[in-house]
Amino acid sequence: MRARTIALIIAIFITGTLGAQNRWALKSNLLHDATASVNLSLEYSPFAHWSVELSGSVNMWDLPHGLMLKHAIVQPEVKYWLCDRFNGWFFDVHAFGGYIPIIGGLPLDFSKYHDKFPNLSTFNMRKGIFAGGGIGFGYDFILGRHWNLELEMGVGYMYLRGNEYSGDVLILKNSKFDYLGPTKLGVTICYLF
Repeated sequence: MRARTIALIIAIFITGTLGAQNRWALKSNLLHDATASVNLSLEYSPFAHWSVELSGSVNMWDLPHGLMLKHAIVQPEVKYWLCDRFNGWFFDVHAFGGYIPIIGGLPLDFSKYHDKFPNLSTFNMRKGIFAGGGIGFGYDFILGRHWNLELEMGVGYMYLRGNEYSGDVLILKNSKFDYLGPTKLGVTICYLF
């Protein structure tokens, strides 16, 4: 009985995608690209007004002058489209998790600028894991048969747990940090297929 149920679900999934155009989107957030972060999203729309997306972003290298924007993020998302999929306004629910170093609430390492800017030494660095979720909205502009531009923003909650450093010195182990505010911002180029 269980095998029949699984076979039926797979058959519905396959027949729903055969002959359908533009049910998939391969995407890249241009704001992540501007920070030299490698990012990619894959979105699938099984129904006319619903889609699911899985995004990932990684930046594991140092920038010039000791600046740091290192992170690894995974973000699943469910969207409800007010018109058709990949066209017009949508609302979303998103979750996210990953690893990031955060300094004084900013993802930048100011410790190397202590001589020029002594007040920046008061910023402590947090390195750790985070998870959270939120809600958002956005709009897809159709640029061509296979191309869209998506604008999106979201707000939500994030929980960060990690160690806190002042320079290279560990000052607090297993610190916890709660954040409520913007959790998603995107200017995304989409290829539909």
